[in-house]
Amino acid sequence: MKKLLLTLLLSLTLAITGCANADNETNQTANNETPAETQEQQESQLSTTIKLTKEGEEVISEETVEFEEGESLMEVMDRNFELTTGFGGDFIVGIDGLGSEEESDYYWNISVNGESLMVGASDYTLEENDEVHFDYQKVE
Repeated sequence: MKKLLLTLLLSLTLAITGCANADNETNQTANNETPAETQEQQESQLSTTIKLTKEGEEVISEETVEFEEGESLMEVMDRNFELTTGFGGDFIVGIDGLGSEEESDYYWNISVNGESLMVGASDYTLEENDEVHFDYQKVE
């Protein structure tokens, strides 16, 4: 009887220990996947600097924003600023309350890395470390 009880106790101990180890392995696998996914998301996050000025001199704001590969300048601007758009939503006429279609003698000039942007914000795909400059200037 003692032998049977001892065998049963030993079997039960092994079963419980085995289940605990299986649970630990499952938790470790789950925990290991989460940082990898987070790292992958962080690697897909790119950043760019967006500077807003008025007539080339008055700095309104300058901030670094994050974006994902393949996003357009318009998508990033829309997510980070309050925009007023014109011409079917393809043209930025106001940023954070500055500018509107009513002020026809002013416009937002866009340059990226020191060169005037020759396409609309919807058509420009941002790249890592782009320096985007929106200057609110008077039409001359």
